[in-house]
Amino acid sequence: MTDGHDAVSAKKQGRLQRSSASSGNFVTSFSQVLQRHGALMSIIAVTLLLIPGCTDTLLKLITPFQSAPRDYFWATLLILSVFLSYWIVKDRQINTEQLVWAAYLFFISLLEEIAFRALLPVLLANTVGIIMAVVLSNLIFASVHYITLRWKFSNCIGVFIGGLALSRLLNNTEDIVLVILVHWVATFLNTPLAPTLNKTQAS
Repeated sequence: MTDGHDAVSAKKQGRLQRSSASSGNFVTSFSQVLQRHGALMSIIAVTLLLIPGCTDTLLKLITPFQSAPRDYFWATLLILSVFLSYWIVKDRQINTEQLVWAAYLFFISLLEEIAFRALLPVLLANTVGIIMAVVLSNLIFASVHYITLRWKFSNCIGVFIGGLALSRLLNNTEDIVLVILVHWVATFLNTPLAPTLNKTQAS
């Protein structure tokens, strides 16, 4: 009975998790997301930034933002208004938990873009060439979602393809902030509701 409640809870929260997960292995709370995924992404991003030359690479990619920060401010407000509109249309309660979740999605988008689109491909390119570096970086990116968030394999393929698209966008624009905002919207559309522990499990 618990397995069924857990599966329904995970499905409703849009976690896209594997149905083969046994009891207790679904990621159904914000703290689990932070511990399993957010912490690892933070470690990866910070580690890459500590490598000589990576900070300079990142600084080059924020040049468009530095040139017109007001445009990005208005874009951020527009995105937030879309999020709020979605919650209202879906008759979801707009509370602190939801707002914190939206902020977390921005934070994780920032970390993932810095790590897997801006820095890791550049580092790998010295060894395997830029095309293979982009492929490997996004393969690692998708694999992390498979392991930490227990996403279905088919969804991880979507993550891989989406990552390639974001890499292409970054290559065309050299604008990491734009790519972060696009990633933020895509992540919200994928998981628009804050994960919460199913009450039937907690009791």
